[in-house]
Amino acid sequence: MAAVKVVIDGPYRIAGNSCPKKILRGWRRMKNGKRFGRAALAAGVLLALVGCGTPYKSLGLGGGYQDSNGPGHLERVDFAGNGYSEPEKMKVFALYRAAETAQAKKKEFFVMYDSLLNAARNRPSEMPRVGTIGGFPWAFAFVRFSDQNIAGANSTAEILKRYAEAVKSPVPSQK
Repeated sequence: MAAVKVVIDGPYRIAGNSCPKKILRGWRRMKNGKRFGRAALAAGVLLALVGCGTPYKSLGLGGGYQDSNGPGHLERVDFAGNGYSEPEKMKVFALYRAAETAQAKKKEFFVMYDSLLNAARNRPSEMPRVGTIGGFPWAFAFVRFSDQNIAGANSTAEILKRYAEAVKSPVPSQK
């Protein structure tokens, strides 16, 4: 396939190739500044959103946590990150969210399972499972809350205390 040489000849004429009028009109508006402000603002917001890892927050445009009902007595805790998020940090965020949910339910302990199969077999896990969706890290776990310290249970107060600083600290930008 032969390369097409495009040469800008004059302010809006393109020599060597025909350019649709819509593109030229759009270029003129941007060049005149009418659309440039909006485009620059949109680019700035986009860079701000993806310029750093996902902070600990509810699910939104740049990721975050989400809770949902699981089967039976289980609840599901998810934490989605963006392209700058570290998978290990997503694990900690999901674990912390499970502890926050247990605290909100006034439960002293919670048991975490990294899959429904492990929950059915009563094989607790220490941390949530991490995978990727669209190349972005995503941590999830099925959680059972308890008033008693049963086998494989995490202490709600201990998890909240241990990871509070790591979760609440700002996420640095990775360049």
